[in-house]
Amino acid sequence: MATIPEALNLALQHHQAGRLQEAEAIYRQILEVQPANHAALHYLGLIAHHVGKPQIAVDYMSRAIALCPNEAMYHNNLGEAYRVQGDEKKAVECFERATVLKPDYADAHYNLGVVLQFQKKPAEAAASYRKALSLQPNYSRAHNNLGNILREQGRVEDALVHYREALAADPVFIEAHNNLGAALQAQGKLDEAAVCYRQAVAIKPDFAEAYSNLGVVLQLQGS
Repeated sequence: MATIPEALNLALQHHQAGRLQEAEAIYRQILEVQPANHAALHYLGLIAHHVGKPQIAVDYMSRAIALCPNEAMYHNNLGEAYRVQGDEKKAVECFERATVLKPDYADAHYNLGVVLQFQKKPAEAAASYRKALSLQPNYSRAHNNLGNILREQGRVEDALVHYREALAADPVFIEAHNNLGAALQAQGKLDEAAVCYRQAVAIKPDFAEAYSNLGVVLQLQGS
């Protein structure tokens, strides 16, 4: 008969492979034997989050944190569940707590930036993205989002740098191709912008926004 650590390891293997039903069954078996197993509770919450049940996710993750309050990952994932629920205040609290517990937690800094950006706090969001990038320089989503903030501030040249860094890290990042095109378009570099939009739709043929942007550029070019 498997020990609790062995069972948890097997469940995590299923979880990471996307076999969520098998993982969930084992997590529940663990809790039958050991109701205060915070890892099993947390990962059940993570499954609930992945399948679109944020309130159940919050419940399980909160129980895990009550048992193990100093695990930064738990706070970060709970923050994501709150963000999906639309509870930005609690999401920020969770992400901030995660960064206090683990200052080098790039994902928590990034996630904090996402919520702050949504709250229309660009300076604070940019600081969070820059912190994430200082820890993980090839963090493509942080580069892209920071580029968006800079472009909105009129700092197009700086935005271009970050969009290109995002694409260097992830060449099929369609939003970064589209955003790079928009920045180039703002500079009047229509040929280069069109190339970016075409790259985006080549990767994702149903990317409506890039098609629309390409249409605008072609119209401006008189094509």
